Amino acid sequence: MLPIFSVSNIQYLYICRVKVKKSNMNKPLENKHPLIQLIAMLGLSLISLLLVMIVGFVIGAAVWGNDFTSAFLDASKNENYIEYMKYLQILSHLGMFIVPALIFGRLSGGNTISYFTLNKSTGIAVFFAALLLIAFAQPFINILVEWNQGLKLPDSMSSTQQWMQQSEDEANKMTELFMTTGTVSGLMVNLLMMALIPAIGEELVFRGVLQRLLVRWFRSAWIGITVASVIFSAIHVQFFGFVPRFVLGFVLGFVFQVSGRLWISIFIHFLNNSLAVITYWLYANKTISVSPDDIANFNNNIPVLLISIVLFLASFVLFQRVVANNRKKTAPTP
Repeated sequence: MLPIFSVSNIQYLYICRVKVKKSNMNKPLENKHPLIQLIAMLGLSLISLLLVMIVGFVIGAAVWGNDFTSAFLDASKNENYIEYMKYLQILSHLGMFIVPALIFGRLSGGNTISYFTLNKSTGIAVFFAALLLIAFAQPFINILVEWNQGLKLPDSMSSTQQWMQQSEDEANKMTELFMTTGTVSGLMVNLLMMALIPAIGEELVFRGVLQRLLVRWFRSAWIGITVASVIFSAIHVQFFGFVPRFVLGFVLGFVFQVSGRLWISIFIHFLNNSLAVITYWLYANKTISVSPDDIANFNNNIPVLLISIVLFLASFVLFQRVVANNRKKTAPTP
């Protein structure tokens, strides 16, 4: 009768144990509770933002000089200061979203690319169904923009209303400063700063990390998508755009949850942002005569408004069916 534990068996068990231990060291956050992972993500964001901004300030000092306070206060009077603020905006997005998300993916999945499903392809039909979904969402979102901007708090909360309006006006003024450019190079910078980088960073964090952790925590895709969308909208601190931004976040979350492909959400997020940037640029340069605020404004056309809402809701069903059909076609045959 052979012994239960031979030398070779002991060596094999030792090797397996070392491999498991090494794997756990490479992915220390992999099996942690979602709350622990969320706290870790928050910590990574704060530390990353601080370090990136410090490095950014050192580089900025060599380019713009030491008087950063004056540069910030006089941004509306000097184009060079506005460019400096754009630089800071890019840095803050890199530090708060992209860098910590990539680190989190490495600590949680071992491979950042696969953790965020960026290495997974999909059928062209799924891609176009996602485009239809975000396209049909635009009129509905514009309706919500008009409605949300008209909301007023009770008279007893007039001071809160005034503070919210002041914050909104300051945010709009800053956006207008960023968007105002008459050159193609300025447009390219704005597309990078206000479309591409936010699309990548926000999708990595809010859909790639936050939503998937909330879905696992609550064991409900709908609750996870909803809570992540609320946080996504709230973090922008623009109260009179909260509802439409929540709907946009919900659409992006739905696309990721159903397709399992984060790059699709990144692309349609970029498309949504770049459409606004390009439209504003065309209007500012008098290439088009219609204000960006008036485009797709169907408030006075009830039939068109109703049709747009129906198409928006139908596009959700269409996207689910297209994804399901694509999975059947690509599933390995037994």
